[in-house]
Amino acid sequence: MSNIDKKLLKRLSVLYVEDDSSVRNELVSLLSNFFKNVFSAVDGKEGLEVYNEKKESIDVIIADINMPNLSGIEMVKKIRETNKDISVIFATAYSDNDFLNEAIKLKVFEYIIKPIDIRKLMAILNELATTKYQEFLIEQQTKELKKYKDIIYNNNIVIRTDKEFKIKYVNDLFCEITGFDSEELLGKDIDVIRHPETDKKIYEKIKRTVPSNQQFDERIKNRKKDNSYYISSTSVIAVLNDTGDFIGSLMIQKDETQEAIKRREVQTHLIKDKGEIFIKGKENNAELQYEINRLKYEIESSQKELNKAKADKDKYIYSLEKYGVENKKLKLQLKQFHKETNTIEEKHHLVKKINKESADLKVENRMLLRKIDTIEEEHEKQCKQIKVNFEVEIDDLEKELNTLKEKLSNIDDAESVSQKLSYWKEKAKAEAKKVEKLEKELLKIADKDVLVRIFGSS
Repeated sequence: MSNIDKKLLKRLSVLYVEDDSSVRNELVSLLSNFFKNVFSAVDGKEGLEVYNEKKESIDVIIADINMPNLSGIEMVKKIRETNKDISVIFATAYSDNDFLNEAIKLKVFEYIIKPIDIRKLMAILNELATTKYQEFLIEQQTKELKKYKDIIYNNNIVIRTDKEFKIKYVNDLFCEITGFDSEELLGKDIDVIRHPETDKKIYEKIKRTVPSNQQFDERIKNRKKDNSYYISSTSVIAVLNDTGDFIGSLMIQKDETQEAIKRREVQTHLIKDKGEIFIKGKENNAELQYEINRLKYEIESSQKELNKAKADKDKYIYSLEKYGVENKKLKLQLKQFHKETNTIEEKHHLVKKINKESADLKVENRMLLRKIDTIEEEHEKQCKQIKVNFEVEIDDLEKELNTLKEKLSNIDDAESVSQKLSYWKEKAKAEAKKVEKLEKELLKIADKDVLVRIFGSS
């Protein structure tokens, strides 16, 4: 049932007639899920009663054929007496020709064999719903077309012809405007309404182009019964049969006589006004000529003033351009002056900064010189003290050496003397190394001038 259109089925109401209560109840329950309304009856007699009561609401009848009181066929025959179009589906356990012939005579939509195949039944009902919906759409479109047709026929002149362009129909508006009776022009050629001032070729063109399914559109002057005229915007189209063959034409005319008259009146008034203007212009020609001459003089004077103004303007523009150039030069000079001023200020700040740094350096230099003098004095004192100490120590060592020599001379044992000499030699070396170390330290920390003062120029 995937192809079932539930929306279409919900538009329909069903009458189901079945004498078997279990089958009837089961199918009514199923159909209620798909249809707008489901009515039921136990036999043909009750089915006819339900239909007569609800006939405005019932769209489809599903009925068993063999039922008590009134069979399905007899019930449908009675319904057909008042309704030739309602759709009927027969359900039967038989399939002989007699039932088929009766079904055909009653224009039954379909019949199904019992026991009922639900899928097949729903497919039939879906097809029926689709058909009825299409009929509904066609009916709606037909109603709309009728409305459009009524609007056109009520507001426009309508003339219909056969394929020979003989008049078959004219509407009431045509008769009202032209004065002809509706029967008066029937069977006559369409050009019977042509006004003598209208070119015959226009109607020849209609007869030539419309049969080939080409629309004709033009403004035409038409004849009334009293030989006066009406002007219409005219359209002519072909009328075709079901096979597409040309069987006649339809002429739609919109009366534009009043509009044409108004346009003509306007044109007449314009022509009249132009004539009056011409006469008045001729009468007042001298005054106009004087006025023209005066205006010419004023124009010439204005032209001279304009030329002078242009010359002044050119002079002013020249001066303005000249001053503009000078202004640009002055701006460039001013910009350069600003640059130079900024440069001088930068140099001035730089000089001030250098002077300050120089003064700071001088102060720092004086402090360093004082510090150096102090260090030199301290180093000189230290060196002098070291020298004095060394001299004192050397004198002590010499004295000790002399003492030792004296003692050595008094010692008889050479080996003892040798040992003592070795001892003092080692001690002397140690002292010499100590002095040498002190000299190296002095060389590291003392300036050259201090060393020269201590050790001499060599």
